Order: sequence, then C-alpha cells, then structure tokens
Amino acid sequence: MARQDFYIKKLLQDQARFADLYNAEIFHGKQILKAELLSPVSLESGIVITDRNGRRQTIQRRRDVAMKASLGACFIAACCEAQGEVHYGMPVRVLTYDALDYTEQLTNIQKEHRKKKDLTKSPEFLSGITRQDKLVPILTLVLYCGKKTWDGPKSLSDMLDLSGPRECIPDLIAALPDYRINLVDIRNIENLEYYKTGLQQVFGMLKYSTDKSNFYNYITSNHDRICQLDDDALTAVMGLLGENRRLMRLLAAPGREEEYTMCKAIDDLIADGKKEGELRMASLISILLKENRLDLIAQITGNESLRRQLFQHYHL
Repeated sequence: MARQDFYIKKLLQDQARFADLYNAEIFHGKQILKAELLSPVSLESGIVITDRNGRRQTIQRRRDVAMKASLGACFIAACCEAQGEVHYGMPVRVLTYDALDYTEQLTNIQKEHRKKKDLTKSPEFLSGITRQDKLVPILTLVLYCGKKTWDGPKSLSDMLDLSGPRECIPDLIAALPDYRINLVDIRNIENLEYYKTGLQQVFGMLKYSTDKSNFYNYITSNHDRICQLDDDALTAVMGLLGENRRLMRLLAAPGREEEYTMCKAIDDLIADGKKEGELRMASLISILLKENRLDLIAQITGNESLRRQLFQHYHL
C-alpha cells in the first residue's frame, strides 16, 4: 500500500490539485484556496522533551504533503495524509501530527519573545507568549484510496472505551474533548463535480472501478477529459487501478516502436469493459435459456437496471 500512498502524494504536490482537493472537500466546491497563493512548508515537525533526570527525548513526525495557504489576511497550514489501508488509530495519529505542529509554532513564538525580551507581565513570563499571540490553524485531510470501505474510527471518541455505568456516560461524553478527522474516502465521494482539475477524472475512475459496468460507462462518457490528464495524473490513476502492465507501457522510454499514450490506455480499458460486458451478457442469456425464461431475455436488452439485478443474482 506504500505504492498507493506514493501516487496520491505525487498528485497532491501539484499546487492546483492540492487547492482543488481542499476547495472540494472543505469549502464544498467554492474556489477559496488559490494555487498561486499556496507554498510548500516543511514536512517534518517535532519537539524535544527533557525528563526529570535531564535526559532528552525527541518526538518527530513527517507529513505526506503540507502547504501554507493564504486566506485573505490570515493563513492556514493545510496538510494531507494519504492512506492506502484503513488505519484504526488514525484520530490519534492526526492528533499527534497537529499537536506537534501547534507545539512547534508555540515554541517559535516563545523564542522570538526571549530574543526581544518584551514580556512584561507575570502571565506572559509564565506562558512565554502574550494574550495577542495567535497560532496558524492546522487543517489536516486524510485521503483514503483503499478498495475496502473505511470502517475505522473517524474521531477520538470512536476509540474510547465508554462502557461505564449508563447514568454517567452522557456527562462523561460532554466533558471529554474530542478530535474528529477530516476523512475523504475516494470511492465514496458524493460530489465529483466540486473538483475542477484532473482530480475529478482520477477520483471518478477510482470511485467507479469496483463496478465494471459503471466503470466502463464512466470512462466512455469521460473519454476526452481523461485523455487530457497530465503525466502525473495518468500514472497515478493507472497505478491506483492496479493496471500495472499498462502503467509500465506508459512509463516506457520514448523511442519505442509503439508510443503508448493515455488515450490508447483508456481505449484499451474501454475495449476490455466492452468485451467483458459482452461475455457477461452471453453468460446471462445462456442461464436464462436453460431456465426457459424467454420473458426475461426480451426484457434485459433494454432494461439496464434489470440486467444489473440479474448479474448480481447469478453472481456474474
């Protein structure tokens, strides 16, 4: 699954696609983040803790993709974690990443005040910052590209053991701080139209890839746009789909006798879908003939919904 994570990270290193992801999933299609106002930031964050015995311990984490985004007069740190497998500890993992980033910001502010020696009040000396100091918001997205529907926790409360006496649970839940992750399950995205870059076609192909009929229909109806995907996008979509043979041909060095293009790869996928669809149809008709269901044979030629039901019923 590390390879799937690599394809997603490679896609989102492009600032236009990174902005598109946040605009689609956080801002519901509104074009809030601008690619030209994004700038990469360090993927490393960490702190050094000194225990009572003076021994130092370093806690360090590395983000998959991170950008600093300008929102008018303020900034946010937008970070994305790519997942090819369900991670049952993801809320704690994201909480740790975000907490380290906030701690690092706080430490940097404290260092600046120590240099300037401008803290004058007792509470300021205690905390190392002033009441006016603010932190840059951290907004982390978890982008999940696995084939299995995400069944892991989506918040810290989902991971907690709350099996105590019933009468105390509501008060306990109300008092406990929670931490919710912003999960994007690619194969369950509801509003593909929110995406304005090639992510729409990449995520669309992944969304429909689990149903061969839907996949064939999608790539056929979006043929021209899919063919216009750039090299990173087409490499990612072939890799994520598991089309390794076609991916190798796409990545082949130029100068070969046959130049294998994205359009050729998509045409091959369409041809495969058409051929497989014909085989499924032939198998279904054969079964119905054996069962003497001539009435159903007449209906399935023009009723796609009925065909799908029968394909599922007969495990075709």
